[in-house]
Amino acid sequence: MASKKINNLKITASILYLSYFMMGLRLSMVAQYKPEFATIWHTDVSGVLQVVAAIGLGGIISILITGPVSDYFGRKFCAVIGHLIWASYFIGLLYAPNLTVAYIIATTSGIGQSFVNSSNFPSLMEIFPKNASIAGIMTKFAINIGQFALPIFAFVVSLLGANYRIVFWGTGLVYLALAFLLICLPFPQHHSKKQLVKQSFAFTDRLPISVIALALIGYTSTAVFLLWVNTYQELAKSYGVSNPIYLQTIYAFGASIAVVFNSFIIKKGIKEVDLLLYYPLFTALSLILTVLIKASWIVSFANLAVGFFAAGGLYQLALTVLGNSYPTIKATAQSWAAFFSALSNLTIFSIASWITGFSGANSAKYIVIMNIFLSLLGSVLALIVKVCNKKG
Repeated sequence: MASKKINNLKITASILYLSYFMMGLRLSMVAQYKPEFATIWHTDVSGVLQVVAAIGLGGIISILITGPVSDYFGRKFCAVIGHLIWASYFIGLLYAPNLTVAYIIATTSGIGQSFVNSSNFPSLMEIFPKNASIAGIMTKFAINIGQFALPIFAFVVSLLGANYRIVFWGTGLVYLALAFLLICLPFPQHHSKKQLVKQSFAFTDRLPISVIALALIGYTSTAVFLLWVNTYQELAKSYGVSNPIYLQTIYAFGASIAVVFNSFIIKKGIKEVDLLLYYPLFTALSLILTVLIKASWIVSFANLAVGFFAAGGLYQLALTVLGNSYPTIKATAQSWAAFFSALSNLTIFSIASWITGFSGANSAKYIVIMNIFLSLLGSVLALIVKVCNKKG
């Protein structure tokens, strides 16, 4: 009986990883079709970026609520609600008559993402408790495979003579199917209310500086790769790249290799905090070279470097460290990093939109410079965590 339950939980884990694959597929899906959505919503590229940013607004509104909801009422409830909301997002965007309606739909999808975040990640840590860090970082591998598949999928759709509407309808239907499967599958056993209340008080009574720094890494680690993957297209075109969508494959390849490599070295004993400290420094260096060397090949190099050092699971490592610090209320603890991740989604794209409108032709360069500072800030925060851990 126990063996059957473990096997069923592994099926649940497979579906959750498939959900992360879909997350990677959709991360920059709207960005790849900015002109088309600008036409539908009667706006420009700057307006489309504002809609993408609205996902972060929805996350900010809800994540600090959905974390405790997941801990107290169960992972399944949050997982099903979140996937249903995302199904409505992809289909709804196609029929939004203007920018305002699209913004509302995107904000709602951010709430859906909060439900998904509060369920999927802690569930995988609980399904694989002896390898929680690797289970967590492999979510990033699934995301990266999705990002790798997006340009290929878009190419196949184009080859078949279909358009972006097919892509968005298909994605919405997949999310509906995932919601149905998660209704039918088991989730890890729930903690007792007494354990939950006890650790909740411990968490809210006094937050260590290291926990605050880890939560803020949720901002920097998310902002760096999201900003790059949604804005490098304009920089690439200014450097003479005619079809930059295919560069995302290089980015996704670098990120996927990084996840496998990071899983291996963590298994060998490398500390998560060391990766959080040094990888953003390498990201900053690659972006500095991108600003200084104005050639088409440097954009390919930057996609590989940002993919490896920024999108190789840093955010997931921060979540794992937080979850291990508060095992009974994983979702609540992780919700603080997720809150700042959602905040980055909102503010970074809003700033990018402002830079685009303000600086015109030079906007791509200034966005990269902003990304350099974000990378360096991430290293400083990781250094704080490392120093605090040594003192503790």
